[in-house]
Amino acid sequence: MGILTVATANTAQSAGLDVGADLIAIQQLAAVAHQIRQITCDVKAQVLGREMAVLGKRLEPGSWSVTECLDHLTQTTRSFLPEISLAISEARKLTKNRRLRTGLVPSLLIRSLNPPYRIRFKVLPQITPRNLDSQTAWINFVNSQSQLLEVLSSAAGLAIDEVRIKSPVYARISYNIFGAFRMLVAHQSRHIWQIEQILKILDSRAVPGVA
Repeated sequence: MGILTVATANTAQSAGLDVGADLIAIQQLAAVAHQIRQITCDVKAQVLGREMAVLGKRLEPGSWSVTECLDHLTQTTRSFLPEISLAISEARKLTKNRRLRTGLVPSLLIRSLNPPYRIRFKVLPQITPRNLDSQTAWINFVNSQSQLLEVLSSAAGLAIDEVRIKSPVYARISYNIFGAFRMLVAHQSRHIWQIEQILKILDSRAVPGVA
């Protein structure tokens, strides 16, 4: 077994993925898993030790607080997971060593979601932030990240780019499952960047003499 194969297997194992699955696809899924874990760590570094009042504070009327961003991410992930899980259960096994395809629609959406972003999207009622306290929002977010990783691991060795779901938030759009995973990561990155910007501004306002 070569160095690349060993490294890939170790990465897959650390991500909770089946090392017996297709090698290239395993690399792709392991990369997505790493991004999800890194996002959780980044949020933890941002919010841990912060006062609940700060995390629940809006910069201006109509904007979102850090707590609301976290709840929005949780609700978005949970809205996708049932459809993704069902589609994965119907996916066939990969029969050759190949890359998983993202698809055109997810690729376009990922490009517009990745920070720093210029395009804003209308948020539908089912994923609009609720009035939660910061601790509950954080716990729910961490749990939803664990659920996302668990569902991702169940896709190892499967042709998840050959099964599609209708978007649970925009019913007119459909995309393959690998594209959906990548799109969820891009969506999370978008709002983690937003959280960073919120906290930077709040921190600057807390310094005397800084507007």
